[in-house]
Amino acid sequence: MIKAAVIGASGYIGGELVRLLAMHPEVEITAITSRRFAGQKVHKVHPSLRGLNLRFTNTNEFDADVIFLAVPHGTSMEIIDDYLGSAKIIDMSADFRLREDLYREYYGEHRKPELIDEFVYGLPELHRKEIRKAELVANPGCNATATILALYPFRELTKEAIVDLKVSSSAGGRRENLASIHPERSHVVRVYKPHHHRHEGEVIQETGVKAAFTVHSVDIVRGILATIYFRFEGSERELLRRLLLYKDEPFVRLVTDRDGLQRFPDPKYVIGSNFADIGFAYDEGNSRAIVLSAIDNLIKGGSGQAVQNMNLMFGLDERTGLNYYPVYPV
Repeated sequence: MIKAAVIGASGYIGGELVRLLAMHPEVEITAITSRRFAGQKVHKVHPSLRGLNLRFTNTNEFDADVIFLAVPHGTSMEIIDDYLGSAKIIDMSADFRLREDLYREYYGEHRKPELIDEFVYGLPELHRKEIRKAELVANPGCNATATILALYPFRELTKEAIVDLKVSSSAGGRRENLASIHPERSHVVRVYKPHHHRHEGEVIQETGVKAAFTVHSVDIVRGILATIYFRFEGSERELLRRLLLYKDEPFVRLVTDRDGLQRFPDPKYVIGSNFADIGFAYDEGNSRAIVLSAIDNLIKGGSGQAVQNMNLMFGLDERTGLNYYPVYPV
């Protein structure tokens, strides 16, 4: 059995990670930590986990083969020395995703730049071989995951793209602020980041495409829809041919039906799963390719992808503990 510890398990990502690990046939959870909730049963913070015999602790003294750092951005680099060398590490924050120049542009000065190159960027569809050999993995951002998977097959066709992102309330984490309370959050389509979103750095690093994000908060609890536009003069056949790069990927589903209930990717049909649904349209009259990507931000955009990475790092089938379909209807 793989012994797993989750550092910072009280947030949405941490809670989903505990849920997935608790159901994983090859994992034993040895510790879940939280400074704020130390000593409390896990269901006091995550009511859906009632019946799971775990309590939050606030200690570094535990036995683990893999440690998940589910902590806020900027925290991992402060605490990572406590864990280096003791176990494999999967960092859920942005601290080690970007090379130093891009980190400086989007986040500021890095306090542990000497460690950046030690981390593998944890997007299995692009870096499966490196992840299998890795001791340190940086889990991608949720918006970055949706965008990179959609853009990567077309990276040779364009060096610039416009990305319109519709994101759920849970994508902002379990923060307490005025903008997140129900009267302010409900029934909105609110632009909250019109440009220079931090996840743009991950896209240019991984695809070479300069993707300009505009991010909207919408009235759903979980899920992300990325709609990506770039100049293209070709054919639908060419776009489909490039997307067939993913035909053998276990967690990428191509949405190419032109009739039925789902003609294009929609977050509604991936909720609770590790799938990324990708589809496209060709606007011949305006010489535009339109590529769409839908994920559950807490699973493929977070905890599920982390478990997928863990499986690869320990030589398991990457589908282990994740091989289930989305919840529907939601």
